[in-house]
Amino acid sequence: MAEPLIVPTQKSATRKRREAKGKERERAREQVAAASGSAPGPSKPKPKPEPTESWDCIPIARSEVSSVPPVWSKDGRFYFTAAGTSVFVHSSAGPDFERLSTLSSTDPNGHRKAINALLVHPTNALQIITASDDGTVKVWDWVEGRLVRTIVAAEKGHVKQICLGDLNGVWWIYANLSTVKSKSGKRSNTDPTNLSHKVVRIPLAGQAKDEDPASLVHQFGKLRAPPSAIFLSPRSNYLVALAGTKAYVYRLPKDEGLDGVWKPKCVKFVSDEIFTCGAFAPDRRSRSGAEQEEWFATGDAKGVIRLWHGIGAAFRQLDAGAGQAQQNDNEKRLPTTSLHWHAHAVAAIAFTSAGAQILSVGEESVLVQWHLASGKREYIPRLGGRPILSVAVRPGARGVEEEFWMGFADGAMMRVGAASGAVSAVGASVRLDPLRPTSKRAYPLAVHPASKALVVPSSHPSTLQFIDPLESRVLFDLEVAPSNRVSRRDEKQLEPVAVEMVAFSAVLDGRSEWMATVEGRPADEAEGGGLVKTLKFWRWNGDRYVISTQYPRPHGTEDLTALAFGATGSEPFAITTAVGGTVKLWHVRQAKKSEQGKASSKKPVVAELYWSLRSTFGYRSLPVHAAGFSPDGSLVVLVHGQVITLWDAATNVFVRALEAPLDARKLAFAGPEGRYIVAAASTGVAVWDVLSCELVATLPTQAADMLVGLHSGILAARAVPPKGAGQAKTEVTIMAPNGSGARTITLAVLISALADLPSTAVHLVGIAQSGEIYRFGELQKASAPTKRTITADAPRRATSIWQEMFGRGAFLDELAPPPEKEEGAVTALQRAAAGRPEAVFEGASHTLPPMGMLFDAFMDELLAPRAEEAVEGMEVDEEEAITLETSVAPDAVRSVTDREVEELEVSFCQLKMGAKPKPKPLPKVGKKPNGLPNGNAHRAVSTPVNKAKSKSMPTTPDTPELVDGKRSKKRKAPRHSEL
Repeated sequence: MAEPLIVPTQKSATRKRREAKGKERERAREQVAAASGSAPGPSKPKPKPEPTESWDCIPIARSEVSSVPPVWSKDGRFYFTAAGTSVFVHSSAGPDFERLSTLSSTDPNGHRKAINALLVHPTNALQIITASDDGTVKVWDWVEGRLVRTIVAAEKGHVKQICLGDLNGVWWIYANLSTVKSKSGKRSNTDPTNLSHKVVRIPLAGQAKDEDPASLVHQFGKLRAPPSAIFLSPRSNYLVALAGTKAYVYRLPKDEGLDGVWKPKCVKFVSDEIFTCGAFAPDRRSRSGAEQEEWFATGDAKGVIRLWHGIGAAFRQLDAGAGQAQQNDNEKRLPTTSLHWHAHAVAAIAFTSAGAQILSVGEESVLVQWHLASGKREYIPRLGGRPILSVAVRPGARGVEEEFWMGFADGAMMRVGAASGAVSAVGASVRLDPLRPTSKRAYPLAVHPASKALVVPSSHPSTLQFIDPLESRVLFDLEVAPSNRVSRRDEKQLEPVAVEMVAFSAVLDGRSEWMATVEGRPADEAEGGGLVKTLKFWRWNGDRYVISTQYPRPHGTEDLTALAFGATGSEPFAITTAVGGTVKLWHVRQAKKSEQGKASSKKPVVAELYWSLRSTFGYRSLPVHAAGFSPDGSLVVLVHGQVITLWDAATNVFVRALEAPLDARKLAFAGPEGRYIVAAASTGVAVWDVLSCELVATLPTQAADMLVGLHSGILAARAVPPKGAGQAKTEVTIMAPNGSGARTITLAVLISALADLPSTAVHLVGIAQSGEIYRFGELQKASAPTKRTITADAPRRATSIWQEMFGRGAFLDELAPPPEKEEGAVTALQRAAAGRPEAVFEGASHTLPPMGMLFDAFMDELLAPRAEEAVEGMEVDEEEAITLETSVAPDAVRSVTDREVEELEVSFCQLKMGAKPKPKPLPKVGKKPNGLPNGNAHRAVSTPVNKAKSKSMPTTPDTPELVDGKRSKKRKAPRHSEL
């Protein structure tokens, strides 16, 4: 059988020519390589350049949660707090309590792990002492902001707690250390079973011998469990270390020197529960002046506070039976006084300055005051809804009451006046939800269009906080879902109602009139399961948003996927979508009601606006993943995955369906006036032109975990998890709508949500997975906080004895002008965002409207309206003689000279010492005739009776009177200075 004849086609001939050309190019490359001396080889594609551009992430809000209580400087003008590896210096002047500086965050020799203790240096008021989990104790000069000294207490361990004490004229640092066991093998130093715990002492001013840091650390006690507290008695007689269920009480020797070997006696007090905190009572004396016995109080994991008395008796018993048992194995159970109210563990306790009360806090968010004399207690509840981690007492001063300061689990701090009981916040810092890192709920992030304020949830997820992103301060809070913020009953955390979505209407007349929120929670079995969602509409009343309309379960038990505002003319619209594919449009309606609640033509009518459902529709029962209005409000765009549908917003008429080359989940509008529709999936971005409905660009390899539409193009971001020992980061790609001109920027923080701040350049706000908020971009105003100078040695203006008696207002040099009334924060931001109204005249004259049309609007924007003052008239009857009572302005207080003050002090001292001033001589009065002849002294004299009725009128010395139509004043008594 003959073989078939294969005729070469035109395509096969073209392929052969291409292969021949490729071989010729390869030979040319080999010849060039041989001539240059390099080894021949096939050509390799150029590697993709790594992104080199990066943006600095400026923190707006960071987690500053710490169980370390604040401490104050010696003069009380500053206070210090610790969070993470940093120490913050604040001003004690309220209400802002401004942060002045930060220690250790930028110092290369600072702490590498969290700070566990913070104390003020006992001999140098300008220094503070910190202890950390990195095993070091550091001394800082907080005025100059520099590190003074580092003491290595444990190279492979942690310094858990420290306290300071004076013994025989030498200051010591007493510390609880947790170190790695010597025979631990390869186990980690964070394994609790791999750590040994001990009590050590370190000289505060000592120097290491032969540069060996271990020579300064002297151990004198061993603990059987992880330590929870260490504290010293006021007279430095006893040292108490709490660990597990035992309180190790050491009696410190009084005859040991600096280099002496300590062998303090120890008594272990045993409890039934694990200790969590403790403190010694202040030193008190009896009425006769005798010293009272020292005692301490502890808190445990079951919420019980115990008062431990009889320490001296326990050591006397130990001394009496020293030969019968070893000193280190003496466990005692003393009779104690129990105080129980807390349902959970006692987080911290503190004594008041006088020692008459004990303050205790815990997870219940309640401050409990225990009166030791009467045994009664008082409560200050509902201090924020979050667990309280620390409590401290700010000592009172002249003119300043004692205060109780508490630190919360969301990083906030509050204070309570000891005498007044007034509760107020310390500063206006941004509060973060402590449960945010472990929650999988949606985290809403929005920008208020009128004021450019950032809107995020507060420490409680049912409350929104409006934040100034440039100054990192809270403008005001808005409680969206009123909730009873109680502590948990069981080990499981309570899941409160949380705000999941926030949207604002467009700016109209300088304000965003409407706000919409969606809040939700999982439904229980009695409610039929599913999700409980509530849609609320809020209206701006000039100061804040107030509730207007609410709809429980607007889409049944389905989860909501989108919430957005749009506008058709002057009427706003809102859209909500659900997972099941249901789309609902809402609009504003007006109801007429009388002031009495019933409509009537005779009664005044008040117009009331409310929101109602306008229409419900869907597209082929496809789920809706994202939705939004076009910038002009004429189109509704729905994302169904591989299909994008366009609808007429006014009539709900279906316009067109766009086929997407990817499974889209996100939606944005980009370009000038939002001309381009951008849809994105986790990998892939597609762009359409709204005018032609044609696909402009497809980027199948572009990752887009987050999508933001810009005026100049598209911004897509993706989170890059850490690889090996590397650090997690975020890569941001900015490109034109057609995908050209792409550039990649690296962020050193792992971002999970993005929002665009209105500005002339790219200015973004991002939320990290830990809940911390950052801002970054091309426009970074106030990129670093301004450095403030701390003058700790500024003289304090003490009040004199005369100022205590008469007040500072009695002296002109102490008078200060009254502070001006501050403008509302949101109103000020709105005025700043309004721009310059006079810029309208910078354009060409032939393009402007007539001046008559611009004048009124221009003057209203440029000049603030002045409030009209009502002038009340007074009717006067001219035929009656009347007396006008007018208020006379008080005389200005004159300046008091130093000579006069000295004379007053001398006279006051003489009066106090009992010196009697000499009596002034009485003037001699001559005899006056009484008008009677001699010898008629006993004649009765008749008094003439005045026929006019006498009226008792109060005399006003400075009140002018009308006499014959003229005003006259009574003469005043001459002043002492006029004589």
